Amino acid sequence: MRDKWKKPAFILGILGGAKLALGSFGYDIPDNLINDIANGVSAVLVLVGIIVDHGKPKDGTV
Repeated sequence: MRDKWKKPAFILGILGGAKLALGSFGYDIPDNLINDIANGVSAVLVLVGIIVDHGKPKDGTV
């Protein structure tokens, strides 16, 4: 598990998810345009964090 924290895509995905989660609790950037751009970038980061391989074993074991 600790090896995942060393992967940049995993960390960026977590940060993007945190930004989106904070937005649902009302912690938004005051400027609407910048907030919309930040939400879009955060959504892309979350998708990249999900899709990118985080060092899973290649031999078929789980």
